[in-house]
Amino acid sequence: MILEKITSKYINYITVRNYDKSKKYIGQDCIVKYLLNRKKLYKDNGEIIYKNFIEVKYNKDAKEEIDIPKEKILKDIENEKKFLIDNSLYNLLPNKGKISLKIQISQSLKVIREYLFDSNLILIGNIDYSFLGKNLVNIYKKQEDFDFYKYKAIILDPYGDEILNDKDLERYDLFILGGIVDIDLNWQYATRYLFRNVDLPHKRIELYGSIKNVPDRINILIKILLDSIYLNMPLEKSIIINSPKKFIKYII
Repeated sequence: MILEKITSKYINYITVRNYDKSKKYIGQDCIVKYLLNRKKLYKDNGEIIYKNFIEVKYNKDAKEEIDIPKEKILKDIENEKKFLIDNSLYNLLPNKGKISLKIQISQSLKVIREYLFDSNLILIGNIDYSFLGKNLVNIYKKQEDFDFYKYKAIILDPYGDEILNDKDLERYDLFILGGIVDIDLNWQYATRYLFRNVDLPHKRIELYGSIKNVPDRINILIKILLDSIYLNMPLEKSIIINSPKKFIKYII
């Protein structure tokens, strides 16, 4: 969605030969694929199929390609929120945990692409990320390669010292999560251990006074934050909306 807003500074509409009808933000999806060199955009006239920050027109016979300044768009999107998943403990996970973590990372990228772009996701960990397909994600092999202090950053930790609130979503520009999957393991304070050498505040997310009421899947946590930040939605409401129905039924 934010890519649409940024792109609208340079052009009023885009025309496509095909599009994914299942996408809520069709313009966003088309621009993401354009930036990844997976889709061509045109300036021929056509049927308006989508209108938000930018119009999307459909013309299966479109021929005149459009030249949108990719470098400027990528530079502008850098000013938006970023999310970091640290997978340094990946090799300590059992096979089920590794599979689950890869799924959560893949889903996290999918969620981020609904609002931002690949460059707003940062991954740390010396593992094979080919399961993500073609991407422009920022990847670092180890913590020492990344400058945590370049940003106004916060570590999301279920046992953090303070509770994350709505003002924190405005205050911080980098949200850090541990690539930790508690399958067949008792990793109660794994986040604190993972970031033991990183001097940043740790905050927990609560709902109704408990961390147990908040989903622990990384992609869901990122979706909660994105909706709250970019839809101007209270954090509590975003948690409820994005929690699986069975989960919400249990806590209510």
